[in-house]
Amino acid sequence: MPLAEFATEYAQLSAGEQALFAEAVRRLLAEGLIWRGDEGDTRVYAFLLRRRDLVAEYLQVAGWELRHDERAQVFQAVHRDGAHRRRLNRDTTIWLLLLRLIYAEKRERVEVSLTRYPTVTVGEVAGRFAEFFPGQAVRKKTSLDEALRTLQALKLIRAAGGGVLRAANNDQLIELLPTLEVVVPATAIAELAARLGEYQRGRAEGEEPV
Repeated sequence: MPLAEFATEYAQLSAGEQALFAEAVRRLLAEGLIWRGDEGDTRVYAFLLRRRDLVAEYLQVAGWELRHDERAQVFQAVHRDGAHRRRLNRDTTIWLLLLRLIYAEKRERVEVSLTRYPTVTVGEVAGRFAEFFPGQAVRKKTSLDEALRTLQALKLIRAAGGGVLRAANNDQLIELLPTLEVVVPATAIAELAARLGEYQRGRAEGEEPV
């Protein structure tokens, strides 16, 4: 789209839509994704559905691609050169991969649930960690707390029923959100399992998180 055409279309937006345009761009670049299932994202998500092409053209100038996962109802901003990619430490990455595996397992099974999305208790997640890394569960409570905070802030998980997820609350339910499918696609599940195996071998050799 030529710059003049973009400017014309943008000028035709109402003041309210121009404000939404600015908010959508700011939040896409700051947060990485907009998910319709998040109450705070609903309005911006609806705007992106209406004005997707205009926002995409604006982002493209700076090297960003606007992606839309219709099934997961997620808009995502991805830089073509990997700029501004969120870096997670190794422990948080391990917890993320475990949660993604659990999400995939639960999606394959038919389970009765009081929540819209699959759930798992904090204690069950810690138990899965202990299966992969025997003898390290106790000292990993701190890293689980950090991972729960980080992944909840990234809109990948949330506390079923609201609130803050805490590693000390073994019975607390973690709701596994479809945004997990966006950041770790189903096609990457085999690679995911392999990476967990690598982490497992690394810890067995005494390596520390990076």
